[in-house]
Amino acid sequence: MLKLLPIGTVVRLKGASVPFMIAGYFPEDADKPGFYFDYSGFPHPMGFSSTIQASFFNAEDIEGILAMGYQDEGQMKYVEKLESFQPEAQEGGKTDGQ
Repeated sequence: MLKLLPIGTVVRLKGASVPFMIAGYFPEDADKPGFYFDYSGFPHPMGFSSTIQASFFNAEDIEGILAMGYQDEGQMKYVEKLESFQPEAQEGGKTDGQ
């Protein structure tokens, strides 16, 4: 079972030239309804802007953790609920079975 990293965690992705900050969980691919990735994120230090779209990636794409995001009791409870939602693995992303 995937152990989700906290929002705000900065990771190095395989093949990426810049680090990424995790900004969300289980984004759905707009081109493939029912197809999910583990994380959404933005390049660090640029972050979100009107010209930068979120990138979607999976846990296996993470090569290393550079900085861990903030965690408190509320975040841990939220992540625990999300981890029970985890869609089944599928090549390139996850699917909810639809």
